[in-house]
Amino acid sequence: MSRIAHVALILLLGISIPKAVVAEDNSAPNISLVQINAEGMIADLKYLVLDLADDKKGWRNLDELLPTFLEGIDKQRPMRIDILLGENQQERYRLILPVDDLGKFREALEVFEISVKKQRKGPYILGNLFQGFMKYLQDSKYVVISEKLSEVEAIKDPLKRVQELLNQKYDFSALITNEKEGVDARKKSMNNTRKQLLAAVKKKRDESENAYELRKLAFTHQMDEVERLFAESQKMVIGWTTDAAEHEGRLDFTLKAIAGTSLDESIKQFAIKPSYFAKVPVKQDGILNGRINHPLDEMRKTNITTFYKLLLPTLKERITNNKNLTDEQKSAGSKVAELVIEMLDAGKETSLIDGFIDTNADGDKYVMLGGIRSTDGAKLKEVVELLPKLIVGQTIELDVVNEESLKIHKINIVEKQQAGFYELFGDGEALYVGSTPEALWMAAGSDAVERIKTAAKTVTEAPPEMISPNVIELNVKSLPWLKLFNKIRNQKGNQELRDMALKSLTSTDDTFTLVMKREEDTIDGKAKLDKGILRLIGNIIAKFSKETL
Repeated sequence: MSRIAHVALILLLGISIPKAVVAEDNSAPNISLVQINAEGMIADLKYLVLDLADDKKGWRNLDELLPTFLEGIDKQRPMRIDILLGENQQERYRLILPVDDLGKFREALEVFEISVKKQRKGPYILGNLFQGFMKYLQDSKYVVISEKLSEVEAIKDPLKRVQELLNQKYDFSALITNEKEGVDARKKSMNNTRKQLLAAVKKKRDESENAYELRKLAFTHQMDEVERLFAESQKMVIGWTTDAAEHEGRLDFTLKAIAGTSLDESIKQFAIKPSYFAKVPVKQDGILNGRINHPLDEMRKTNITTFYKLLLPTLKERITNNKNLTDEQKSAGSKVAELVIEMLDAGKETSLIDGFIDTNADGDKYVMLGGIRSTDGAKLKEVVELLPKLIVGQTIELDVVNEESLKIHKINIVEKQQAGFYELFGDGEALYVGSTPEALWMAAGSDAVERIKTAAKTVTEAPPEMISPNVIELNVKSLPWLKLFNKIRNQKGNQELRDMALKSLTSTDDTFTLVMKREEDTIDGKAKLDKGILRLIGNIIAKFSKETL
């Protein structure tokens, strides 16, 4: 999202409601984001901070502050902000706000040192901290505020463009559209933005040159994706709902590309081939369950290769410079890094990221099974062989299954990791990893070996006739994994945030789910956040409120 400046009023509105981009010409994207109403925004914040997080001081600060920024605004009708993109992506803002008392609203602007001068004809002239114009739409009782006269005069119906968002009753929503003409112009306009953002990626103190270049490369690849969405999408919709009655948050996403663009061709590659693991059952109701069957177009395949080429020397450099490792450990670590990257890079030759994970309850413990496509799985044995040289106290058993097309190896859990691992999968359990000519496998918990063997046999059967439209499916119960991660980290990293998360989550309200699928030429996504995750968001907001407001 773009930054809001100018005055405190605009700043707060920028924090409180989404911002929108409206094109100055056909080459720029039209992006309209909407807050359903101020009353709903306040109610959602109260639900998160007071009802869920139970932080009275955090809510009191917000409750005292928010009304001062809403004087004269009708709190029961939608608010909209436009960001007007100019040359080189320079931004201006157009606020489209409902008012129930124009006089109070004008007084509020004066409080923020924005002068309001009424003209005999035409819109109000605004001055001091904000130079621009304000038009009052008498019939709809909306004000339109922007820097240029033409920008306020252009709005006749404040809600017509965003009506489809309002019909969905999202709390926050975005509509992004592009004309077919102007794809090249939009890409060209991103060049300056790309340069500016890349220039802001500064080398950190004590950061090696390889690590710095890798970080810049990763950012460049992210910009490749953003630029394609920015330039080649025909329509995107994003909608967020905080549902206090159901104690959940929901995020919807849809994307349709301009016909004939690389983004359009990329979408058309989705859901045309069944997953290699389609016949392996995944329940989607355990503590970590998911599938991915994501095609890789040429841009993504090229980016993966260039990333891995720079990642390897960066990892080797970090291993070599680690003073806590012996020479033998450094040698083993460098070789492991090399082998793992070769296996991962080989996976792109299938032109897919194709895998699954299935972790479910088994009595009072859990069992896990996972797999990912790779055409270079033979290197897995070499990796496992090197682990005792890399990790102090590590023991392994090679070839616990040694069949012509399936090799399985046992990795015992080192003592310092046993508490967390055994809590999930049972005392004395180990991690099993395996390889077949087409895939890599892993399993933990009871009967791990048999589950790998069964799954490896299942994938050799004929694929299902019906191809699932789902590109990504994910179900995560976050609390068990947070507890495991917290034990592994042992006070390292952001312990304050982890403690806040542990305080917020319970075993009955910690689930996150995501489904992304192809519907004809459109990608649709739906995510759901459980009550405990919303409570964590409320605790984070409360902390910000107490420390900042």
